[in-house]
Amino acid sequence: MTQPPSPPPARPGISPADLAVAVGITLVGLLLLLGTLKIPFGINAVVGPRVFPMIVSVGTLALGALLIVNALRGDRAEPGLEEDTDPDAPINHVNPVIIMVGFLIGAFLLQPLGFVIGTAIMYFAVAYAFGERRFGLMLGVALLVALVTYVLFTRGLGLTLPPGVLQGIL
Repeated sequence: MTQPPSPPPARPGISPADLAVAVGITLVGLLLLLGTLKIPFGINAVVGPRVFPMIVSVGTLALGALLIVNALRGDRAEPGLEEDTDPDAPINHVNPVIIMVGFLIGAFLLQPLGFVIGTAIMYFAVAYAFGERRFGLMLGVALLVALVTYVLFTRGLGLTLPPGVLQGIL
């Protein structure tokens, strides 16, 4: 007696989270490419200043496109073997939104208030999203890390970052 052939496994649906990551990576690649195209060509340079940014931006675009195709086919990112996660658990969208809002507020206030305060807002938002609720500690660490980053970038690397309201102090 032969058994009827088993039906093919059900195709998983499109994962909105995987598709969002894929689209996000593609957008980052596109923004990198647009920024790279604004870099002027070097004079008498065999390898100009556009070469490595172009490699990174095209590679990021290609990776994003590949991830979009895989996400639309129903492929899902699998957690690593060392991760103790349930891939079917509901997704918490609140914490990524907190991080994104903190990033946007910090980026918006970067010019008027300065690098230290703008990035401290970003660090504070990340700490809050990860569950820290000791606000004094969060504020102190965010300001300290932002200040150290500012000093290393401006004095150590010679970069120009907006000092904002701390102009005479820094």
